[in-house]
This record gives sequence, structure tokens and C-alpha cells, in this order.
Amino acid sequence: MSDIKTGFTAELEDKTTVAANVKRATAAVQREAGAVVASAQDHRAATGSVLLLVGAAAFVAGYLLGTGQRRDTLVSRYWR
Repeated sequence: MSDIKTGFTAELEDKTTVAANVKRATAAVQREAGAVVASAQDHRAATGSVLLLVGAAAFVAGYLLGTGQRRDTLVSRYWR
């Protein structure tokens, strides 16, 4: 009961339950997401550059994976 302060009228938060842990984790994720959004809005050019680089890297990775699978089928057809 050390959490009770003068004028406190709400229910005490039970910090040991799973629901309380989920609620705290959700609040933390929402705070961090808000900070990321605010930073992205403040630095639009950097955000666009990062998204472009991530998209290009994903495209190259997908292309390499796709051609690697295709090369196996072409080689197996060639040697038959």
C-alpha cells in the first residue's frame, strides 16, 4: 500500500498480473511509436532515404533469391 498518495481515487494497479504487464508494454510501444513518427516528420528527407534504401535492399535480396532458384532448374534441365 505504499503506492497510495493523498487524493488518490482510482483503483490500485496490480503490477504482478499479466494484464498489467501487457498494459504497461502496450503503453511503452505506443510512446515509442509516437517518438518514431515525430522524428520521421521532423526529418522527412532522411526518412525517405532510409525507406528507399530498405526497399532497394529488399528488392535485391528477392531478386537474388529468385534467380538462385531459377538457376537450379535451368542447370538441371541442361544436364538431363
